Amino acid sequence: MSLPLLRGYRPELPASSRAACEVLEDVGIEVKRHQDTPRGEVLTVELLANRGDHHCYLGLARELGGRFEAPTPLPPLAPLTAADGPAPLVTTDTCLAFGVARVDLADADPARLPEAWAEALELNGEHTGLLAVDAGNVTGRELGQPVHVYDADLLSGPLRVRLSEEGESVVLLDSAEPVALPAGLTVVADDEGVVAVAGVIGARRAAVTETTRALLVESALFDPAAVRRAARALARQTAAATRFERGADPTLVDAGAARTVALLDAWGALAADGPRTWSRTVLPADARLAPREIPLDLDSLDTYYAVDFDPAAVERRLTCLGFAVRKADGTDAADGGRTLLVGVPGHRLWDVFNPECLYEEIGRMWSFDSFPAVLPEAGGGAAPTPRQRARAALEQVLVGYGFFEVITDGFYSRTAHERLGVPAGSPLNRHVELRNAIDRNFSLLKNNALLQALDVADYNQRHSLTLGKYFEFTHLFEAVDADSHRELPLLWGMLWGEETYGSWQRGGQGFDFWYVKGVLEELAHACGTRFEFRRTADDPSPLAELMHPTRSVHLYADGRRVGLCGEVHPSVTANWKLRTDRVLYFEVDWTALLTERAPQSAEQVDELPEHPLLRRDVAFHLPAGLTAGEVRTAMEAVSPLELAWVRVTDLYESGEVRAHTFELAFQNDNTVTADQVNHAMGALTSHVLTTFGERGVYQR
Repeated sequence: MSLPLLRGYRPELPASSRAACEVLEDVGIEVKRHQDTPRGEVLTVELLANRGDHHCYLGLARELGGRFEAPTPLPPLAPLTAADGPAPLVTTDTCLAFGVARVDLADADPARLPEAWAEALELNGEHTGLLAVDAGNVTGRELGQPVHVYDADLLSGPLRVRLSEEGESVVLLDSAEPVALPAGLTVVADDEGVVAVAGVIGARRAAVTETTRALLVESALFDPAAVRRAARALARQTAAATRFERGADPTLVDAGAARTVALLDAWGALAADGPRTWSRTVLPADARLAPREIPLDLDSLDTYYAVDFDPAAVERRLTCLGFAVRKADGTDAADGGRTLLVGVPGHRLWDVFNPECLYEEIGRMWSFDSFPAVLPEAGGGAAPTPRQRARAALEQVLVGYGFFEVITDGFYSRTAHERLGVPAGSPLNRHVELRNAIDRNFSLLKNNALLQALDVADYNQRHSLTLGKYFEFTHLFEAVDADSHRELPLLWGMLWGEETYGSWQRGGQGFDFWYVKGVLEELAHACGTRFEFRRTADDPSPLAELMHPTRSVHLYADGRRVGLCGEVHPSVTANWKLRTDRVLYFEVDWTALLTERAPQSAEQVDELPEHPLLRRDVAFHLPAGLTAGEVRTAMEAVSPLELAWVRVTDLYESGEVRAHTFELAFQNDNTVTADQVNHAMGALTSHVLTTFGERGVYQR
């Protein structure tokens, strides 16, 4: 980007280039490189991945305007009149807005692109030498609204936006040969075929040339996902695609065309008596583009940053970023109102949804470095929920049995799923599928855990391990119909190989159904419930067809089927070529084991004393028939010093010796001396021996 051009939109920038770069960095625009070139100062900046509005000079100027509290108005726009005749036809919901302006270029073309803009376009490889094309590129770089220009005399019939059909091809602007288009891409076409891949690149057939006189200027808004899909299908990441993929500004559709016409007019490129019309297609409203307001609680904002913000300053800076700010009751925010309603502008509809988004905007405008470094307030915590207690109990049992926890992906490919050999018609063949997966290896949300459990076994056996015991808490996704699904919590575990017990003489022991049954019974017991094991079920698990028919059962809890366990069918394990006779597997909806126990009331905690307690130990042999409680009571009754407690801390038994160690803690007001404590211990010891000596008590 050209720093002199940016200064033209934001004259408040510091005169020092270094200081200007620091301001850009502080508002979140990372400057990767600053160069002094024959064309002037050039900055290479790295933009945020989700901010399409940053990909233009006006967008960066607006970000800086929030810091400087300076508004950023639109540049001059040309007045356009309504066109006669029907508007372009749109037949796909991947087009959110579409319009075309019609102008005539002057026969004699004395106009030329201003040198500053020619150099700015050269920086990104966008200078074509064709004034009408360059005007559209300037509009994109200036406003952030991509526009495309056509030679109207080369079009056949009106423009229409539709989806590409199977077998269609087009010669793109950057190709000499036809390029095959996948079916379902959003395209702009006339009666003869495709003239542009919407939001990505135009076609040669209607391209502007030096002889073009009738010009159509297209300004539109396309669905970001549709543009991303088209750009990847064609392997072309154009400037227009980069902006549309991140969500363009619906309020700039009209302005994009009007600005392009205004530039051509200012450069003397338009015929004086030619048309200057605009025709926009009326499309159904898209919920993503609906105006919305976000409540901003200034007290919460102050707490978030540990700073007392001036409401008027917050309003000014958000307004300069393009947000519409008003007090919740409709009065001026400067009068001390503590809740603001913040209207989201068009260029932020795609990424601002909640108050936390506004916190970030305010933080950047004030500079994050300006806020104090303080820890947030935190409460004392809460008792574990029944869900947390159950999961901890299950983990403790499994780890005690030697299981290792694993983490698997939530997706797999259709090819991987076919490895299970699921019978035709099985519910396991129905999946929740990603319609636009980047990687087809992760296109299906998993509806079973057995596939990935066997993958773990295969991986470990290929690394020469002879024993596998592992588990996972995960979720399955069950397709209900074409548009909905259920998410199911699951605990699964798998065992294979032989378990040894630390002795070379004993050898190993393989796992079987009864081992798994014992593990599951202990899991249920740890949660305060029990499983019922049934060979048959009225509503069998879809996974039952992949288990051994006589070595597997269903699990029931409170009369409801919650899982199954047993040996995986040998025909299934054969697909993984596992080197083990048996593979044992279980899965259970572990949330069925939750028991609603009331949280235990916290014990009353005594306040810490001002001075530490004075502690001493004494041990006595106590014969059978004499309890430690009797001895403790005797010492408490005659202690010369006030006791905080007397506790038994150890019991030693060997033969006829039965020694109890008592800990005595004396209160301390910082006046008790060591001699007093020693005297008290002597008195207590003598009293115990005198009282219980005849019963066989002696000091150890």
